[in-house]
Amino acid sequence: MGNIVDITADSFSEEVTNSRVPVLIDFHALWCGPCRAMMPALEHMAREYDGEVKIVKVDIDAQAAIAAEYEVKGVPTLILVKDGQARERIVGTTTRGKLAELFERYAEGGE
Repeated sequence: MGNIVDITADSFSEEVTNSRVPVLIDFHALWCGPCRAMMPALEHMAREYDGEVKIVKVDIDAQAAIAAEYEVKGVPTLILVKDGQARERIVGTTTRGKLAELFERYAEGGE
């Protein structure tokens, strides 16, 4: 069952940079209503694509250095990382369908 993991600077390399599967980073904030609204879709996708794509969360207030490194200007911001490189960025809320399209492009040998 796919879990969404909250990551910190200490776990970033292990969870994102060195991941064998593509990683969707959900940059969010606790005070962000649209971020909370995205959680059911992200949880669904984490279960549906378990083992193919990993989803992690980064709290921009608690992990400001990671947010700055990825030039996150607003939340929610979703960044797909594959082979340690940021490949796609979605700013604002999105649908399960758009996430599925993104995951299909990068899962198992895609881009």
